[in-house]
Amino acid sequence: MTNKTRQIIVVVAVFAIAIASIGTIIGLLFNTGQMSEYSDGFRYELNGSRATITAYEGSDTEVVVPDKVRGNRVVGVSKDAFKSGASSITSIKFNCTSSAFAFASEVFKEMTALKKVVLPSNLKEIPTEAFRGCKALESVIIPDSVTKIGENAFRECTSLDFIYKSENYSTEGSSAIKDNAVYMPSGLLEIGAHAFDGCTDIVEMYFAKSLEKIGDYAFNSCSRLSDLEVEENCELTSIGEWAFYNTLLRSLESDPLSFPNLVSIGANAFKNVRTNFSYFALPSSLKSVGANAFADCTSLNKIVMAEDMKIEKMEEGVFENCSQLTSVTLPSGIKEIPAKTFMGCYRLLYNNDFVIGKDVETIGDGAFAIYTGRGSSTSVTTYSRHVLKVHEENENFIITRLEDNRRDGNTTSTYQQGLLTDVDGETVYAYYGSYDASSTNSMGRTFRFLDAEGNYITSIKTIKSYAFAGVDFEYILLPTTITEVGDYLFMGSKIAVSYTSAVGWKLTKYSFSKVAEKDPDVEVLLLSTAAGVEEFLQTLGEFGIEARTYNGTLQ
Repeated sequence: MTNKTRQIIVVVAVFAIAIASIGTIIGLLFNTGQMSEYSDGFRYELNGSRATITAYEGSDTEVVVPDKVRGNRVVGVSKDAFKSGASSITSIKFNCTSSAFAFASEVFKEMTALKKVVLPSNLKEIPTEAFRGCKALESVIIPDSVTKIGENAFRECTSLDFIYKSENYSTEGSSAIKDNAVYMPSGLLEIGAHAFDGCTDIVEMYFAKSLEKIGDYAFNSCSRLSDLEVEENCELTSIGEWAFYNTLLRSLESDPLSFPNLVSIGANAFKNVRTNFSYFALPSSLKSVGANAFADCTSLNKIVMAEDMKIEKMEEGVFENCSQLTSVTLPSGIKEIPAKTFMGCYRLLYNNDFVIGKDVETIGDGAFAIYTGRGSSTSVTTYSRHVLKVHEENENFIITRLEDNRRDGNTTSTYQQGLLTDVDGETVYAYYGSYDASSTNSMGRTFRFLDAEGNYITSIKTIKSYAFAGVDFEYILLPTTITEVGDYLFMGSKIAVSYTSAVGWKLTKYSFSKVAEKDPDVEVLLLSTAAGVEEFLQTLGEFGIEARTYNGTLQ
């Protein structure tokens, strides 16, 4: 074989390999959807005969996406496909019918001109951040085939006020719907975290029976959302943290919100729902209630818990600052009343006595810091007409009845007061009653720990945090037997001076603070003749607590 022949063979071989390589690359591009095509304003990629829209390059402001492009079925839309028209496209309608159709995350994100969207008829999911920041978006047609609305899907869509399953609807006749309400798809199972967060135009909403989960912050700060209609026997089991925070949800005893299969309510889920949210019933299926779940619901006056409820976890402050709460039924088997459960619920003893159940084993700090004094012109007796009680079979807690007090110049009426303590009377959890600046006891004006017969109580060693929160009297004489006090004993109260002859007890920097995280502002007066008083004055000073001695004369 000549050299020339060898050269020809090598050239032919290299050429053949190159052709084969090009063919392989083309095949790979085609089969992995990388071959770009164009039709009627749409750029798309193919995977076999399935097309994914990657860009819209047309000039229409009202865009219609076809079911097929050049005979290829449209099965999806990529992220940023409509980005070039974000400030001009006002509506998008999908005529696509594929059951495999899917959108990429953020597909319509921050399209500032978009007002209306009609989604594909067989869509299964609205993905994460699909419409986030579409501030002009007013209406969306979502088919009943959708089972999930993803995280942040409609977040900050501040003009959104209408969702329905079809374009074919009527606002008149027997099957009429409202043209400014949100009708969730009948097949919807889950609403993701922050899905409608900040959608401030939504007023009315409808949940179908199939809904199972509402994610964290799902309707957070939907500040106009007031009317929520839930299909009977709704399968909802989970409401996430902050889900309905700062909404206007309506729930009345005559027309209540009902979630009969609910298992968990997240922290702050209904916090700050203030208007027409006066009644809520918790079903027997409920196992967990997060911290502050109903806190600051200032119109809430009645909570009903199913008697057979087997609640496993209730975190602190569930009803904190529910200032109108007058009726609450706890299940008889409940073992713990967590910290701050009823803090600030100053009407808790307005209509009825409150009975601590026979199985309660633990009471958290401030659970009954019920602010019996209000510091207003309205008599505190308006709010404290009844008393705390402990079930006769409870072996852990008792009520220590205090000496009844009288108002100045009143020789006929007396006012009940008492302490919630452990069964040995050594630990004080809460005070209830209506002692105020015009009240007197058998030994003067200063509040003293006197039993029903007027004798000093000598069993008290510990006063728990918030025990005298919100009281209306100004001076208190702490027991000589005390060894420990908690934080914020007199939070929100009128107390200005705390007298004591006991020294050396355990305390913290905030024991005498009246407002959380502020410097102490209750003055401590120590009996000058008490042993060790100078050393204890120094200890108080190190905590920034204002303290001095007194000679035995009380205010």
